[in-house]
Amino acid sequence: MTHLVGHQVRRAGALALAVAALLVGSLIATGVEASDPPPAPTGLSATVATGGIELSWTAPTLDPGEDAPTGYDVEMRKTSAAGDSDWATIAEDVSDTEYTSTELLMTEQTYEFRVSAVYSEDSTSGPSDSVSVTAPGVSKPGSLTKTRTTSGIELAWIAPTLSWTGIALTLSGYVIERDSWYTISHPELGQDFTSDEHSVGSDATSYTDISTVDSRTYGYSIYAVYGYVRSNTQDGDFVFLQGVGTE
Repeated sequence: MTHLVGHQVRRAGALALAVAALLVGSLIATGVEASDPPPAPTGLSATVATGGIELSWTAPTLDPGEDAPTGYDVEMRKTSAAGDSDWATIAEDVSDTEYTSTELLMTEQTYEFRVSAVYSEDSTSGPSDSVSVTAPGVSKPGSLTKTRTTSGIELAWIAPTLSWTGIALTLSGYVIERDSWYTISHPELGQDFTSDEHSVGSDATSYTDISTVDSRTYGYSIYAVYGYVRSNTQDGDFVFLQGVGTE
């Protein structure tokens, strides 16, 4: 009798262990399934156009009863032989399966784009496969010169020659970059260094910087902007001299 009871206890214990193992396995499987990201967009393509980089993709394939995405997030990064930049979100909750990026690109640089599907505030798919595009080649301004006058530093340049081999982009303006640093009280180059920029229209070929002071040295470079593409700066166009005025 004692032997029979012990046998039944052992069987009950083995059964309990088997049931526990099944429960644990079920919980693990459920946890893995719950942690799987929802489906991502597919078929991403990019076209270089006059108005920007035109992106389009295919909505994720869903199982019956699954909720569709509420929108899409678009990311971009610059790629180069020296290394790729970090991914940056350039658009959120795009309601359609297409988007035109007008982010400012550097001429003839290569960029990657990718798209993720947003299902809820706490649920986003992984990214789609990325697609690469190269920004159009555009002309740069010519021979930046500078003159120090009593009113400030006068800059002048030659408008770029608009000769196209690809899509036609219209010159929309120029950006003048200015670096400055102290040269009298701080003789070390770069100490108290500042950098800023100023935009002018497409018909401008000159600009006077009236915000200089005579205790600082200023350096200038200029590039042309064509909608969403910026040119290189003119070779050797970084010019500098001491400012005019008082602090």
